[in-house]
Amino acid sequence: MIHTALRFLSAEVRGLHAAAFVLAFSALLSSLLALGRDRLLAHTFGAGADLDIYYAAFRIPDLFFVATGALVSVYILIPQLSKRTFKEQNDYLDTILAGFLLLSTAVAGLAAFFAPTILSALYPQFVADGSFPVLVMLTRIMLLQPILLGVSNILAAITQSKNRYTLYSISPLLYNIGIILGVLVFYPVWGMAGLAYGVLVGAFLHMAIQVPSIVNDGFLLRFPRIRESKALFSTAFVSLPRALALSMNQISFFGLVAFAGLLTSGSIAIFIFAYNLQAVPLAIMGASYSVAAFPTLAAALSRGERESFLEHVAIAARYVFFWSLPATALILVLRAHLVRVVLGSGNFDWVDTRLTAAVFAVLALSLAAQGISLLLIRAYYAAGRTFVPFAVSAGTATATLGLAAFLLSQFENPFVMQVAQHVMRLNGIEGSEILALALAYAISSIAGACVLLLHFEHRFGGFIRRVSKTWWESVLASIATLSVTYLVLVFLGPLDTGSTTLSVFLKGFAGGLTGLIVAGTVYWMLGSKELEETVLAAYGRYFKRTIEPAPGVAVATPAEERPGQS
Repeated sequence: MIHTALRFLSAEVRGLHAAAFVLAFSALLSSLLALGRDRLLAHTFGAGADLDIYYAAFRIPDLFFVATGALVSVYILIPQLSKRTFKEQNDYLDTILAGFLLLSTAVAGLAAFFAPTILSALYPQFVADGSFPVLVMLTRIMLLQPILLGVSNILAAITQSKNRYTLYSISPLLYNIGIILGVLVFYPVWGMAGLAYGVLVGAFLHMAIQVPSIVNDGFLLRFPRIRESKALFSTAFVSLPRALALSMNQISFFGLVAFAGLLTSGSIAIFIFAYNLQAVPLAIMGASYSVAAFPTLAAALSRGERESFLEHVAIAARYVFFWSLPATALILVLRAHLVRVVLGSGNFDWVDTRLTAAVFAVLALSLAAQGISLLLIRAYYAAGRTFVPFAVSAGTATATLGLAAFLLSQFENPFVMQVAQHVMRLNGIEGSEILALALAYAISSIAGACVLLLHFEHRFGGFIRRVSKTWWESVLASIATLSVTYLVLVFLGPLDTGSTTLSVFLKGFAGGLTGLIVAGTVYWMLGSKELEETVLAAYGRYFKRTIEPAPGVAVATPAEERPGQS
């Protein structure tokens, strides 16, 4: 039975739409499981000191993983594998595995040694309250996670080159299952250390699920060693700009979490919960088609088909606007309903709910911008231009941290604080300063996306003209969605501390369903091409109509790019 299941998971998935549906569906499942993980953490700990320590412990391992994992990304490895024979692929895989293990083990050792110094500088509040030893312990345990996920990244290059998207899509699910085991099974036995062990179990499962099919292909049958030193260094050299770009994003997030640690206890947990919530629509709507289109973009440019490349980027961008802007409108109106249904139980009280909902809404303002950034960065990678994403990422990271420091200082002004609390309906709630960090992230993300878009327009020309109609259609649909959904919620009545989870869900469901119907109606009235294509694509999937496959291999989102991992 296990053999049958693995054979099913290892089946090939071909075609752009087929790959996109698999990726989107797997992103949805992974996101739902991640939300279940967060609900369990919120129920068990609430937004308090324990979760602050837990999430703070991820920062060094996550930065380590992004910096090293990006060096062995599928974006780089798949093209290298595709131009080699089977024997050459085996030698190359051995070389990359051996090189990565040497590098990551050395970096992990250095990070473990310097962890107390780094963490004490970033989180002085944990030193002051006596919880610093626990933070250092969790960080050192979790430093094994980047090594396991990095190896999984390397194996994913084989998995995806064989079009095994279903198999690869299981990996993030297993990662979250490991974390859930940590909360339910290991925490009652080993305390806070059990949470870290759960993360390691999840990372191991993320890697291990890919091993049987890869061994069956004839790989991993010998001890890995460096067999092609020149290929190792050339791969690292090509990967370096992307690794630096992703590191900038992680450094920015690192800094925001450090700022949150200086605020009211529980602020780190609030920020991470809200960030993970906004990562759900981003992963489903902002990434799936842009990820699936990557090989098509690269193939078009390799054939010198500049117009085809630009048109494919524009198509993906139109879908980002088509989905993301109405989703943002729904989040703004339904933020409290969403947070309460997903996280609201146990020790996660109504104050935690309101703060998380407010941060969630502010972060969601940049949802479309983040989606466009993901798309344009992939377009630059497909064009072989890695410096532009790095430069914009570095600028965005610097702006985020600088703006965060500035806004935090402004929030010390009682008038500014009162205005922010009034706008976000947080009057009198302690810890509202966390809004400054969300606002800094949203503004910087939007600014970074605008810079990328303008540079892309300057470099290729005609992009804005191709997407402007969909942009305005999406804006109008979003305004209508927001207005009607708000009126429905006013009619159904407000939420309060006495509202049950069922009543919150039903009110939110009624408002959300109405909003979706309104969005669809507006799109239909405006003659939206994206609505028509979406309906036809869904019809084709359900009624087995033929959809023309796209050439190449659709590269699924690598683990180091996935938001909401923590």
